[in-house]
Amino acid sequence: MFRNALVSAVLLFVLVLSVSTAHAQKKKNLVFGAIAVGKVSKVKKSLQPLLTYLEQKTGTTITFETGKDYADTIEKFQNGYFDFGFIGPSPYVLATSGAEGAGVFNILGGIETKGKPFFHAAIIAAKDNSAINSLEDLKGKKFAFGSRQSTLSFYVPCKMLMDSGVFGTLEKYDFLGKHDKVAKYVAMGGYDAGGIKEAVANKNLDSIKIIAKSLPIYDFLFVAHKGMDAAQTKQLRTALLGLKDRAILGSIKKGVTAITPTKDSNYDSLRTVMKKVEADFK
Repeated sequence: MFRNALVSAVLLFVLVLSVSTAHAQKKKNLVFGAIAVGKVSKVKKSLQPLLTYLEQKTGTTITFETGKDYADTIEKFQNGYFDFGFIGPSPYVLATSGAEGAGVFNILGGIETKGKPFFHAAIIAAKDNSAINSLEDLKGKKFAFGSRQSTLSFYVPCKMLMDSGVFGTLEKYDFLGKHDKVAKYVAMGGYDAGGIKEAVANKNLDSIKIIAKSLPIYDFLFVAHKGMDAAQTKQLRTALLGLKDRAILGSIKKGVTAITPTKDSNYDSLRTVMKKVEADFK
């Protein structure tokens, strides 16, 4: 009788522990992470309407955070410090590479801007610089990139320069950080040309011109860490894909019209670009 009672007690303990563990996985307080592509306060403000919407849809409290820089933010996505978040294409590729990145995310959805799930990099020059009108004109010139980990202000423009045979001839190149800063310094003549996202270039056409545009690259996406409870992941995905409020969508990024299903293989072409750049970049 004692033995049977002991076995029953052990089984009851295991059952209670299992239920408690499963319950613990469904978190009431979530950390939402994002790459700070501009001022942190501005990024937070742009995403707050979305986070408020998700809190209402899921009954959770969501806190916005970002990392100190690209590398720190990527690490926090990988290790699960961020429960879910909004991540750019090249940080996504970096975060899903290597043993530590394998299967680290469940994709929730990708953004569409004006009905398209992709965007472009632009190589720019000063509007009044009549000597630079094509990539070939950049031989021996000074070039400005944004962040070393940026899709549209480093990897893609660098690959464009490599493919055109220009990169190895540059007098110099520097990393300035923000897209807006690249546009500003190119317009002022501090650099002969620079690489930025097309949307930033289009905002500054009074002082710069676009001399080349990249092939389409799949846009930013929402991901959840693999450690998130499956039902909670599904709940967030359903809420994001079901978002129709144009004001909330437009707040995420100007021109966003929908959040739609996307998949990891959509970023394979970017993986190829990044692999080539990392192999040849000096």
